[in-house]
Amino acid sequence: MSVVSYNLFHMRAGIYARISKDTEGTELGVKRQEQDCRREAGRRSWDVVEMYIDNDVSATRSKRRPAYDRMVSDIKAGHINAIVVWDVDRLTRTPRELEDVIDMANNYGLALANVGGDIDISTPDGRMMARIKGTVARREVESMSRRLKRKFQEKAEKGEPHGYSPYGFRRVSETDSDGQIVGSVRKDVVDDEQAAVVREAARRVLAHESLRSIVNDFNTRGIHGPQAPLWNSTILRQILTRPTNAGLRQYQGKVIGRSTTEPIYSVETHDQLVALLTDPSRRSNHVGPGYKYLLSGIALCGLCGGAMRRQIGRLLSVGSDGTAKRQEPSYHCSECFKVRRKQEPVDALVTEVLIGRLSRDDALDLFAQNDGAAADECRELIAGVDAKLDIIADQFASDEITAAQLKRITSRLRDERSQLEHRLRLSEPQTIVAELAGGDVRTKWTALPLAAQREVVETLLTVTIQPAGSGRRFDPESISIVWRS
Repeated sequence: MSVVSYNLFHMRAGIYARISKDTEGTELGVKRQEQDCRREAGRRSWDVVEMYIDNDVSATRSKRRPAYDRMVSDIKAGHINAIVVWDVDRLTRTPRELEDVIDMANNYGLALANVGGDIDISTPDGRMMARIKGTVARREVESMSRRLKRKFQEKAEKGEPHGYSPYGFRRVSETDSDGQIVGSVRKDVVDDEQAAVVREAARRVLAHESLRSIVNDFNTRGIHGPQAPLWNSTILRQILTRPTNAGLRQYQGKVIGRSTTEPIYSVETHDQLVALLTDPSRRSNHVGPGYKYLLSGIALCGLCGGAMRRQIGRLLSVGSDGTAKRQEPSYHCSECFKVRRKQEPVDALVTEVLIGRLSRDDALDLFAQNDGAAADECRELIAGVDAKLDIIADQFASDEITAAQLKRITSRLRDERSQLEHRLRLSEPQTIVAELAGGDVRTKWTALPLAAQREVVETLLTVTIQPAGSGRRFDPESISIVWRS
């Protein structure tokens, strides 16, 4: 590419200013850079024709710097032929990007000026000085990164919060008895209004209500979301699976111990939520909003054993007023297509069988049974595993074990904990069934969301729809209902 010539006595300069972190949003840093750069341009008799400002943007972490990209385009288009920066490290902190600037000097006749020093990138000595400054700046970035990582790790080991205060909490400073701030360490305390929303969502999820229905309810009630006004299932799932809610500190995606943050709910509640929302093998994850009817996908065909699906009734006729007359909705075998039964009487029969059995005097004892000794043993073993995880986290922090050893031991202990959690769930009572049994079962059943009703049916019953021939009246005997052991 040919070198673009330019008039040394008429330089069209662009000022580039950048600051990596503007915590107060005042832009004072870039404004000071701009003032110094304008003075430098005036000293050189350069005309400042453009300002390029990247405020609160890092030169090393950000994938894009909009103002920088626009400046490069203007250089290539010939709109500017000089750049004024406060220092070279404001322009770039990566040797690769510095080489791009040097290439632009060669290809487009670009001049570079920095406040408080002269770097002429059109000469070998100037380019060498620019490269030295770029290398030194890169070393400073890497050293700063190491210091910050160690600082963040230390804060995590102490259980202190980092970053923004999450939804459900507010950040406060430690104070003495006179209300005076003590030290610089801050902690997160429960925000009563937001925490009530998190607790409600947790309670409803543990009752096997879908995330979608909870989100729709929150939006209907006008409950403001964490960032935007509206909630969505992804945000709610992320909030409910946060270890912070249970007073646990997470570092690099792993729980390493207790946090100074006040818990919204217990560790046990957190573990149940994580198991429910992340374990793909759990039945409740398959019973989501895709099913809109009580027995769709649960009832079996008595002829081939296939799953029965709910179908809209077949169109019979269309009246003169355009009104369509259809058969009543039914459950139809999705495999052999030979067994069909009206939906409403089948749903009513199964519902009455469940309510009748769960209303009997022995239901509460029978369906709320659990192996208390086994559950207590599992909880004790889980506490032991958690203690080991805390110990190895301390050993890693004290450089007694390597990162590879930490990863290997943690992986084994977490597998052991997962197995114990599974055993604990098996030894505990079925929560929905236990709450449903006894008392006014019909009222409690009606109040359950459909997903929870389907969970109860699938937990307690095997429903098989037997072939009965067409044109016959509904016969309850053709519906086989078998209680699971």
